[in-house]
Amino acid sequence: MKLVSLRCSSFRNLASGSIHWLEGTNLIVGGNGEGKTSLLEAIAVLGNLRSFRTRSMRRVVRHGAGSFCLEGEIRIAHRRTLLRQLVEVGPPLRRELAVNGTDVSAAQYLQVFPIFAMSPADGELAVGEPPLRRAFLDRLAFLLDAEVYEHLRRFRRALSQRNAALRNGADDQDEVWEDALARVSAKVVAFRRRTAQRLAGSFETLYERLRGVTFPPISLSYRCEPWCEGEGDEEELVRRLSRRLAATRSRDRGLGFTAEGPHRHDLALRTEGCSVRHLLSSGQLKVVASALRMAALQEVEKERGARLPVIIDDVDSQLDPETMGRLAALIGVERQVFLSTAHGELVTRTLSPTVELWMRQGSCIHAVSGGEIA
Repeated sequence: MKLVSLRCSSFRNLASGSIHWLEGTNLIVGGNGEGKTSLLEAIAVLGNLRSFRTRSMRRVVRHGAGSFCLEGEIRIAHRRTLLRQLVEVGPPLRRELAVNGTDVSAAQYLQVFPIFAMSPADGELAVGEPPLRRAFLDRLAFLLDAEVYEHLRRFRRALSQRNAALRNGADDQDEVWEDALARVSAKVVAFRRRTAQRLAGSFETLYERLRGVTFPPISLSYRCEPWCEGEGDEEELVRRLSRRLAATRSRDRGLGFTAEGPHRHDLALRTEGCSVRHLLSSGQLKVVASALRMAALQEVEKERGARLPVIIDDVDSQLDPETMGRLAALIGVERQVFLSTAHGELVTRTLSPTVELWMRQGSCIHAVSGGEIA
């Protein structure tokens, strides 16, 4: 799977126009504020409908504009596919999504061209708040099974309905909302457990290949409440969830929200019996995050039978040269890779880019090693 071209309009400080990409490693070089990270961000948003820099789409639109447009040509095997998204940042946010000129839903669009991005902020994936890891796990589960999208949508709706009933004191509806929430929560827990189990195996292997000699071993597991753990099929989990929701109803009514369930669960990373946040340095945490990203990438590639593109923003600030070399060996030469750096001469000592693109004031002004800029 390859990105052939990208056209941007009103996206951050990027100049409007098209950039054509090569297979292999595309290295984007430029000083601070020249637009190299914004260019990688545009590629990520094209594939994922989300940025690796911010959760707010209002921040990615050019100052003074109310919308942005991204268009990309991709090649899957030998088939050409055209993606287009027009995003009005609102509020409310409104998207028009199309694949080969046909309007599609977000769920359909997101399955076409997934991008795996690593950035300097990735250490937060290991030590940040649980919602970051839940979102990471849910995205991986969705890429492995498209039906996950609908399960998550139904879960959020059922949780919202029970929370509203708790706040409004609607006693006559408690069991109705709790039954619906228990059933869809069991679905969410089941697919997260399966996904975490798959991820843990790949993570262990890749972390072992990336880590330095002083790095401790790390375990990965899906963490939930004690009553949610243990053996049992999905129906047994529904029964446990139903009993727990009934038992905590009075407490939750006092709080005004549901205090337990999948929306509180986490992907736990532990070493020597403690959370990694307490024992690992910031550099080690970036390696852990890189192993997580690569493990997710590997699992999706196994499912699809194809290599997927990788983004690494500010690669030399994120990883030391030795780790960068190990990561480059893991990525290999079969994937299309997009890297950014302010120090091209340092990165090229470790990596062998197919093309170097030089950014200035939001435009690609120069390319070497055969790159074509339109």
